[in-house]
Amino acid sequence: MCTSSVFKPVVKLTRGLLGISKPQAPGESEEAKAAREERKRMMAEQEETQKEERQKRLQDQVRRRKRGGTGQRSLITGQAGGVGYFDETI
Repeated sequence: MCTSSVFKPVVKLTRGLLGISKPQAPGESEEAKAAREERKRMMAEQEETQKEERQKRLQDQVRRRKRGGTGQRSLITGQAGGVGYFDETI
C-alpha cells in the first residue's frame, strides 16, 4: 500500500479539524489571460480556414465525379493501341 494513500485522509481530517485551508494557486495575470484568448482566437480562425478548404476540396471532387464519361480515346497513345476498334476483340 502506498504511503500517500494512507496519509491523505489523515491530512484532510487534520486540516478540517484545525481550520486550515488548502493553499490556493495565485490568480492568472492579465497578460496570461490575453495570451490565452489570443491563442483561442487564432485556433478558431485556423479551424475555420481548414473547414473552408475541406469544403472546397469536397466540391472539386464532386465536380470531377459529375463530369464522368471516358472522353475521346486515342488509337495511337491508348493502351489497347486500336485493338478491338477494328476487329472487335475487346
